[in-house]
Parts: sequence; structure tokens; C-alpha cells
Amino acid sequence: MVKIVGYSHLWIALGALSSALATMHAYAPLAPQDASTWGISTAIGLGTGVLYTIQRRIKWARMPQNMPVDRGQFIEKWFGWVLSIWMVGGLIWMVVFWDGLLPWLTALAGGWPVLLVLLALVSGYASNPFLNQGNGWRDMSRMKLPVIAITWGLATVWVPGVMSGEGPWEVNLIVRAIAQSTFIAGLTIPFDVRDLQIDPAAMNTVPQRMGQRRSAMFALLLILLSGCFFMAAGNALAPMIAAACAIPWVIYGRSTRDEWLYSIILDGCLIVQGFVIFFY
Repeated sequence: MVKIVGYSHLWIALGALSSALATMHAYAPLAPQDASTWGISTAIGLGTGVLYTIQRRIKWARMPQNMPVDRGQFIEKWFGWVLSIWMVGGLIWMVVFWDGLLPWLTALAGGWPVLLVLLALVSGYASNPFLNQGNGWRDMSRMKLPVIAITWGLATVWVPGVMSGEGPWEVNLIVRAIAQSTFIAGLTIPFDVRDLQIDPAAMNTVPQRMGQRRSAMFALLLILLSGCFFMAAGNALAPMIAAACAIPWVIYGRSTRDEWLYSIILDGCLIVQGFVIFFY
């Protein structure tokens, strides 16, 4: 179960999709989930699945020592099948939502500086084509947490917000993206604690600098801070419930390294947003 939904990146893709849905729901809470909403959110989800799969395969090929062995072996064995499934999903998306593609790209072009930053981050997220040694942006000293957090804030809040009609420089959208980045930063720290045995010392991750206990406290502080940002942005019930769900598991993560906690529960906190939207 963990390998199927976690190592295939299905769970994290659903988390990205749910985050995008939460963003659009915040700006149109009474609107039905129409074709445009699903087109944007599934694009975010599919893009997340494809990019994570490709980047992890490159990283396993270049830096296997920096990945858990079982995850790397899964990618090596099933990469072709997993990527093919993602690509089929992408082709289906193109057929169904083709008419909306040009307007969505035109909207994103209005914030082209931010879009360029996002493209640079995702292209070198885990394994960097811009550096000869193959290290990703997140593998550079002190960069792992901000790279992951900023990428997710832009990809799951700013992008769907702009694609759905919000201005690329609107203060509220920027505050919401900061809130998401802060939340993701808090969720990421337990993964850094898990990876203490495989992350090179040169990465200088938060747990490497602060220790496990203080890192957990810092993660909780970031999640609480994200709640404040979401409250300031308004219409943020879904992400705030997701943040509340994450808090006990971040605390529990100090004492366990079981993969289900990370690949299912913590990543699954993002999916909670989708359930809130549909059932509240």
C-alpha cells in the first residue's frame, strides 16, 4: 500500500490537486466544481506526479546514496510503468481540457517573473540539470526547506489562483501562497528528521542544525504560523483543518521512522483539504 500510493507519487499528486482545489474554493466558495476547476486542479496534480517521478529517477541514477534504498529500487523497477500512467493521464487531460489551455497560459504569462522562478525550481528540484554534480536545489546547503516550501506555495496556490482569474500580483493571493509555503515547511521538517541518516551533512537541514526535538518544535511553530497567514487571507477552512490534522502527527514523528507515517499520513494531510471542500 505504501509503495503503491507513496513511491508512485500518487498520494503527493492528490495532495497537490487538493491544495489547488482549496485555493480556488477560497476565491469562489459558493461556485460549483465546474470543468475549469477540475481542469486546473488535475493539471497541478498530474504535473506534480510527473515531475516527482522524473526527478526521483534522475536522483536515483546520479546520487543513490541520498535516497532510501527501497524507494530507489521501486523507482528503478517500476519507473517506466509509473511514468507511462502519468503520461496517459496527461494525454487524457489534453484532450478534455484543450480549449482552456491557451487562456490559462495567457493568464500565467501576466506573472512571468514568478513563473520563471517556479520553472527554475521544479526543473532542478531534486536533481539539478544546471549543476554538473547533479545535486538539486534542495541538496544545496540550507536550501532543502525553502526550495520545497516555495515551490509548493507557488505551484499549489499562486498558479491555480492566477489560472482561475486572480491577478498575479494580488496581495491576498501572495499572502495565501506564503501561508501554504509556511505550512509545507512545517510538514517537511519531519521528513528531514527521517532522512538524518541519508542526508549528507553538507545539506545543513533543520534537524542537522537544531536536533530532532527542537526541529519538531520549529515545525509546529511553522504550522501554527501558517494558520495565522491563512486566517489573514480568509476563506481558509480547508487548509486550516489540514494543518490541525498535521499537528499530532508531527509530534508523533519524533519517535517513529515508519514509512506509513510519512508517505501516507503526513502527505495525506494535504488531501484532507479535498474532503473538507466536498463534505462541508
